[in-house]
Amino acid sequence: MRNFSSQIAMTAITAMQYNLLSTARRFSDYETVGGLFKDATMSSVELTLTERIWDMILELVREIAECFNIEDEQILDMLVNRSDKLSHFVEIYQLKLAS
Repeated sequence: MRNFSSQIAMTAITAMQYNLLSTARRFSDYETVGGLFKDATMSSVELTLTERIWDMILELVREIAECFNIEDEQILDMLVNRSDKLSHFVEIYQLKLAS
């Protein structure tokens, strides 16, 4: 093409075709071009780490309860009522169970 307007029009049409094809690909393959959901993936990894830590805390409390012949619910109740930070983890765990 020797006409400048034709070159501009062809570039615009090519860009529109790319946008349409990348949108169709995203909906058909459930993938994004450029990693749109990278932050969402990272937050799910953090949630998994929080779950693991909470499970370790529960296992530790059960072992302590078994050593002292005390019910683990009683120890957890005492820990949660005395610690604001641990009660925050309990709230996260309960919200996850509810969802």
